[in-house]
Amino acid sequence: MRDFTEYKIDEDFSNTRLDRWFRQYFKGLSHNNLEKYLRKGFIKVNKKKIKSSHRLSEGDIISISPFINSFFSKSREDFKIYGSEDFIKRNTIYIDDDLLVLNKPYNLAVQGGTGIKRHLDGLLLSAFSSKKITPRLVHRLDKETSGVMLVALNRKMASHLSSLFKNKDIYKTYWAITEGSPNKIRGEINLTIEDKEKKESYNSLTKYNKVLEINDYLSWVAFRPVTGRTHQIRKHASMSNFPIVGDKKYGNKNQKKIKFNKLHLHSHSVDFKGLNGEKLHFEAPLSEHMMETWIKYSLPLKPDNDFFIGD
Repeated sequence: MRDFTEYKIDEDFSNTRLDRWFRQYFKGLSHNNLEKYLRKGFIKVNKKKIKSSHRLSEGDIISISPFINSFFSKSREDFKIYGSEDFIKRNTIYIDDDLLVLNKPYNLAVQGGTGIKRHLDGLLLSAFSSKKITPRLVHRLDKETSGVMLVALNRKMASHLSSLFKNKDIYKTYWAITEGSPNKIRGEINLTIEDKEKKESYNSLTKYNKVLEINDYLSWVAFRPVTGRTHQIRKHASMSNFPIVGDKKYGNKNQKKIKFNKLHLHSHSVDFKGLNGEKLHFEAPLSEHMMETWIKYSLPLKPDNDFFIGD
C-alpha cells in the first residue's frame, strides 16, 4: 500500500487486540486518536478498515500512515509506569513461567479507552518491560468488579486459556450482594442480552446459588456465568429482579432503604486445567468495601458449600 508503513504480526501477537498492539509500540498515541485514525482509514489491517477491538492473527499486515510513526516507541522501557512492579506484586495470587493470577482491585479498568489513563493492561506492560515477557490478557472484568484475573505469560499459555474459554472449560464463581432474593435456592438465568453498540442480541446463560438471605432486603448470591457476555451477571441479576447492590448502571434506581455506593460483585474463584492437565483452583480475597460488608453482617469467608457441585 503506497505511502503507508507496514508492520507484519508475528506469532507473539496472535489473538491480541489491535489497540493493545498499539499500546505496546505506539505509547504516545492516545486511544481517542487511534479510534479517529481507524475511522479515517489512516490505519488498516490487511488493507481493510478495522475496529480497535479487532483481534490480530499471525501474518496480518498493519498499514499505518507515515505521520503516525512519530508516536512509535522503540524501547520497552518507554512503557514504565511508576510503582507498576510493586502493584503487580501486591496483587499477585500465583505466578510461574506460564501463568500470572491476579486479584484485580475494585475500580481499575482492565484495558484503556476514552478517558481511561490507568488500566491493568498498561500496568502489566510496564511491570514486565525490563524482562523478555509480554503478558497477555485472555479475559476481562468490569472496572468495578474485583477478583481473579488470569494473565498468560507466553503464547502457549495464552492459546491454551483462550481455547478453554472458547469451549467453556473455565469455571468462574462470583460472589455478590443483591437487593432482593431469587425465588429458588439454585437455578439458571437463560435470558437474551442485547448489545446496543452492535445492535445484536445474544443467548446468555448464568447459573446462580442463593447462599444466604441476609435480611428482608439483602441476599448473598453466588453466580457462575456459562456464556461470557459484557456485563452478563449484572444484567441477568437486574432482569431477574434481584439486582446487585451498588450497581449504578443496572441496579435499582429508586432504592430508598438500601444505600451502597460501590458495586458488590467479586470474581471469587476460578477452576480449570493447566497445560499438563492438572486441576488448578485459585481464590481471590474480597475487596476492601466488600470485606466491610461481610464483617457488618457476620458472613463466613469460607462457606462449606461448593455452590456448583457437578459443573
